[in-house]
Amino acid sequence: MSKLDVIPGDVQIKKSKGTPLGGGFGNLFVSTTVASFGGSVSAVAVSWIVYYFTHNALYISYLGMAGIVPGIVLGLFAGVIADRYDKKLLMVASDVVRAISMALLALFLYFVGFSFPLILAVMVIVYSFTTFFQPASQAILPMLINKEGLENANGKLQGSFSVFQSIGSAAGGLIVAYFGAVYGLGINSMTYAVSAIFLFQIAGEFKNRTTKEQSKQSSFSNDLRDGMRFMREHLSILEGTLGGLPANFFGSLFYPFFVVYASDRFGANSSSYGYLVAAIGGGMAFGAILVGRINASRNAGPLISLAILVAGATAVLFALSNSLYLSLVLGALVGVMFGLINTTYISTVQAIVPRELLARVLSIDSVGSFIAIPAGLAVGGVLISVHGIVFDYLVAGVGLLINGVVLLSLKEFRKFKYIP
Repeated sequence: MSKLDVIPGDVQIKKSKGTPLGGGFGNLFVSTTVASFGGSVSAVAVSWIVYYFTHNALYISYLGMAGIVPGIVLGLFAGVIADRYDKKLLMVASDVVRAISMALLALFLYFVGFSFPLILAVMVIVYSFTTFFQPASQAILPMLINKEGLENANGKLQGSFSVFQSIGSAAGGLIVAYFGAVYGLGINSMTYAVSAIFLFQIAGEFKNRTTKEQSKQSSFSNDLRDGMRFMREHLSILEGTLGGLPANFFGSLFYPFFVVYASDRFGANSSSYGYLVAAIGGGMAFGAILVGRINASRNAGPLISLAILVAGATAVLFALSNSLYLSLVLGALVGVMFGLINTTYISTVQAIVPRELLARVLSIDSVGSFIAIPAGLAVGGVLISVHGIVFDYLVAGVGLLINGVVLLSLKEFRKFKYIP
């Protein structure tokens, strides 16, 4: 562990040994819960609007790219900003902008009509501010919870996110079917506003006391190099980032095209799409909560590799399923693996990385592993257009299987773990 683990300049914040739902963690928990519900409602609504008016999987690819490209372009910058400045205020500002953007989109679609360029533009704005929100929210958690409680805290946050993502996805399908997709966007706008209110109530200023002095002495590029240097010195994290490249590529052939799968297999019924998204979200909640129960961080590398293997095998079966009920079960199992992978990885990184570098390392990791997603979305759209959704899902499953085997072969990643 680096000697930078103890930073005298850091603001002193009273931490909890566990994960109580009061104080700062409680506000973060409620914010996560509310925003995940609204975000999943609007995700179903936007995807259904686009596919309903275009009937073209390539437009779903473009929509997916609008969600991931801002993270790649702005990710490194966002990490430095989150480490330099007040994390709480950065999160609140991001929620406010996202709330206004979704409200304006809902009003335009309701009074004017469908416009794919406008939808793309608003999604780029929303996900750009999500890019600033994410590293701040992940880096603020170790300031609220002791390292020993990170697995359970992340499990509760990810579990809550996934449960309400499931509820929101199912609700989104029903809202689209019975009320109209625009209402889903309005709900998302309100949940971002509620999230901002709860985050604003978190006590304390979550930045270094010496931020002004450091910003005068250190440039943006120097701050970024500090994060990169840490990753080079900790090869297990670097191999995890690089190993996530193929996982995200093949994963992007799978999850973003649920709307195509549901429409192709089960007809033009938005409810079935919502149920499938809900199933994978419910599985993710279970997988996330499981992390703390099994102390997954103590064997993080091997466990993540095996979970990717299982996800690949399940994706192959999912591709071949013709039953909605079987697809729901298989989708839930894929979700369990995703929840286990994500929560184990983030908990382990949060425990290993000194907190004054954490947002930068997380952003570098996100950009490094997510950079393959636009290519996956583009390839997925082409594969579906030419060969169909089943072929696309088979490619995704086989690719994940190979990725799991490769990760198991990486010596340093097998050592990726945190033992208190």
